[in-house]
Amino acid sequence: LDGGKTRTDRRRYLEAVIERDPTGIFSNDDNHFLHRTQRHIRSVAKGVRLIELCRKLGIGDECGGEITESQDFQVILEAVGDDVPLALHWVMFQPNISSLCDEEQRARWLPLCRDWRMIGCYAQTELGHGSNIRALE
Repeated sequence: LDGGKTRTDRRRYLEAVIERDPTGIFSNDDNHFLHRTQRHIRSVAKGVRLIELCRKLGIGDECGGEITESQDFQVILEAVGDDVPLALHWVMFQPNISSLCDEEQRARWLPLCRDWRMIGCYAQTELGHGSNIRALE
């Protein structure tokens, strides 16, 4: 199922880490009853705790410190079972820094991104497209 017994054991371990986290932040039991603002604040806290756990467990060490490149990151992220609003940082922002910057710029900005000292987002626009429905072509 997971690619062998070793990967299954690792998945179960990472799921247990999330389930048994002493902070209780990963509980989704009352998500349906939270106000939008409370839900967002909790989701950000989940993202912060997730990165702390990844560092503690050495997730990403096998990828030169790039937590999000690790197989374990996807596993532990799925174990969270909730949206993590910081996802745009590693899904769109950091890859664009990697691919669009020159060597000097990457040397300056990527360490900040990887260490979460700079959290980014990503936005794009296209002519004739966007959130203004009346203006769509």
